[in-house]
Amino acid sequence: MYIVLAGDLKSSRKIKDRVEIQKKLKKALKIINERFKEVIIGEFIIVGGDGFQGMITSPEFILNIYYLLFENIEHPFYLGIGIGDISTALSKNVAEMDGKVFYRASEALEKTKRENKWIELKSDWEDNDIVGCLLNFMAEVMWNWSKRQKDVVIYYRKARSKKSRVTLVEISTGLGIKKQTLSKMLKRAKYSLLEDAEKIITAFVSQKWLKRDSKDDL
Repeated sequence: MYIVLAGDLKSSRKIKDRVEIQKKLKKALKIINERFKEVIIGEFIIVGGDGFQGMITSPEFILNIYYLLFENIEHPFYLGIGIGDISTALSKNVAEMDGKVFYRASEALEKTKRENKWIELKSDWEDNDIVGCLLNFMAEVMWNWSKRQKDVVIYYRKARSKKSRVTLVEISTGLGIKKQTLSKMLKRAKYSLLEDAEKIITAFVSQKWLKRDSKDDL
């Protein structure tokens, strides 16, 4: 069982500086391939000019990858997530593989476009809609941030990931703002709600994944 993430830029034909956005997409995928190389099977690549695809071994990294794409592409995108098996040999080149996981990712991506959603998940799990709802809630909040809110939240998130006990004072100093200002900006960005949603999603998919592993061992 594997996870395929398939994405596509929204309204790509209407993008004024398409070349520049594609450069940012390439940069984002390069960062993902380097940062998550231990869990990537098929490296993330551009497909069809404005889309991308990659395969990972664990669903717990989905949101970290989403945040990285959100930070670097700087253009709205659809994301389809498929969870399933493959019918070919494993390969670093995601284009050389095929199977149920790819069909599900493609179906999920097409559904986001039809229903104008941000993210869709397709798997054998009975709770796809619940996870999808939370993921879309998170994405809707994120894509409504101002550039300043985005910069502050991304900085805050990175600082927290590098040092779990980092204080608001330390983070606000790094941003060059007051602690109270940082607190207000995080509140307006609804980041505490996003953190809760992310923890719930990560715990849920990790639990489902562990159950799948337990069944495989029987």
